[in-house]
Amino acid sequence: MAPKYIKGQEVTIISVKDQHMHVKHPKFEPLVSKSGTILDYYSVPLKDLLRDKGLDLPRDMYFYTVYIDGEELESIPEECLEPMR
Repeated sequence: MAPKYIKGQEVTIISVKDQHMHVKHPKFEPLVSKSGTILDYYSVPLKDLLRDKGLDLPRDMYFYTVYIDGEELESIPEECLEPMR
């Protein structure tokens, strides 16, 4: 699976909640609604993330470095981003 965003693309941080309406990534909540530019990205195979759960999933999970307010913020999960409008 290819990354959803590319270097140089403008994105906005969004809040992501699980099925119980709990925030999935509380570390990024203070950044919700802030916009920035994708600087870089990397992928981690989900099978590596879920190794202890005994699941074997073929997809990769993407994480991004985003330049926001003069800072490079690393390891932002793809699901916490949306294209800037």
